[in-house]
Amino acid sequence: MHSLFNRLFYIILFIGFFLPTNSNFYLSLPGVLLSINHFAFILLPIINLLCYSQNNVSVKNFRIKRNIVLLIIVVVFTEVVTKKFMYGQSFVEAFKTIRIGLPLFSSLLLIVQGIRADIRIVWKTLLVAINASVIISVLSLVIDLPIYQDLESGADILKETSGRLGNSNFHFGLIGMYLLIQDNNNWYSRGKLVKITAILSVFALILSFNRTLLALLFLETIYLLWNKFNLKKILKISFYGILVLLIFFGAYSNNQSMRNQIDRRIFSIIEGEESIAENTIEGNREVIYTAVQDKLVSGHYVIGLPFKIPIFTWAARWSTEEDRDMSVTDTSALTILLRYGFIPFILILLILRQLYSFSNNLFFKTILILYLIASLNIDVILRMNSILFVTFIFFITKAKFHEQHSIHSKD
Repeated sequence: MHSLFNRLFYIILFIGFFLPTNSNFYLSLPGVLLSINHFAFILLPIINLLCYSQNNVSVKNFRIKRNIVLLIIVVVFTEVVTKKFMYGQSFVEAFKTIRIGLPLFSSLLLIVQGIRADIRIVWKTLLVAINASVIISVLSLVIDLPIYQDLESGADILKETSGRLGNSNFHFGLIGMYLLIQDNNNWYSRGKLVKITAILSVFALILSFNRTLLALLFLETIYLLWNKFNLKKILKISFYGILVLLIFFGAYSNNQSMRNQIDRRIFSIIEGEESIAENTIEGNREVIYTAVQDKLVSGHYVIGLPFKIPIFTWAARWSTEEDRDMSVTDTSALTILLRYGFIPFILILLILRQLYSFSNNLFFKTILILYLIASLNIDVILRMNSILFVTFIFFITKAKFHEQHSIHSKD
């Protein structure tokens, strides 16, 4: 029976993350539309409880587990009970608010439970899903695939997306770069599947033209080359650097939409027209910061806003558009504060700090720090697949197959 649930865990993991986009293929529930991605986040902790493998990995640290359970209790109680009396928030609205942070909450629940299925197969399944999502993204540029909202009519995807390759897993590119340069002697970094996934994920990150992650990718590469510098690393980065440059200039030469993106997001920095800070953090983010300032000053960070009140509103740019009420921001800290309140914000910071201290692995610590920096401009901690990637890295770097399978606290 355990093997059945193990297989179901792997299947749900693949189905939840093999698509290039999280915004299509919804399942209709009473009062709520739930994407397959979110449905996977709900199912994974439930199915995980019914799994068992000798290659499981568990976390035996009471303080981490206690704080995660406390976080979940505070969030659920605040949304279902407190905001019901304060704002008249309905149960459906409470569920919608919790759903915003479902990737984070689901990932933290997995840390409490431990990965009960075979961690080696879990890791391979995730890598295959990442590969599939990138390959489908590339194929969608030349084949009409119904995976993007409002693009089923055969529209030019590159033009509709302003020349950017859409992929909800492109954050994995930071992990991919680490796997290419470092850590080749560990079980999770060996084999062709790892190398192929790493290359494809870096490829997806570059063609996403996300300025924040491109800047972090560059800084990560410099750091990894500087750390334990040797000839082997020089040869590696030279090979992969040439490959990346070929992809880069191939995209630049063959597509006008991509050329516009590269000129605006990369060459504008190189030529000194904009600083990195202006290009990656400022600009349109100032609109968000200005809009949420009133909410913070008004004290809405105490328990968070009810779902029916937006954090800010995007003004329409054209007469054919309408103003858009936004329930989230592109900054993890602001979204957490204004949706869930001050106590969950402190608990999340505490949990992440405890995970960092509990791990003695450079891989996990490097990726966690990079994602925390990215969270200043992209909500990679609360709402995106990246938080699950960090969770799995935490587990794979703790798994010791030649020793006992559980993780023991150093406390």
